Amino acid sequence: MSLVKTKKQKVVNAEVTVMLYQQGDYIVAYCPSLDLSSYAKTEKGAVASFNEALEIFLEYCRENDTLEQNLLACGWKLRSGYLQPDEVTVPLELLKAQKLHSFDQKVSLPIS
Repeated sequence: MSLVKTKKQKVVNAEVTVMLYQQGDYIVAYCPSLDLSSYAKTEKGAVASFNEALEIFLEYCRENDTLEQNLLACGWKLRSGYLQPDEVTVPLELLKAQKLHSFDQKVSLPIS
């Protein structure tokens, strides 16, 4: 995790794990550390849909100054002056689904 200052704001660059699951006719992209998910008929579509959902989530947090509140609600903990994801739980329905694979997604989290 690194701190980067842009012209307009500071951001924390982090990586979160996104898991892809087959659930019926759909592929679900789920990020437990942000409790954020999306889905589509294909893996490529699910990843694209997840990235769109992530952008909407981050924009909402930026506009409403609620990032810290949302991350704490998702189980993140303050360690060494930084919020970091804690151990996360996966919903039971996803544990029963066929896991395809997971990948790390880079995110830039806006901070004040």
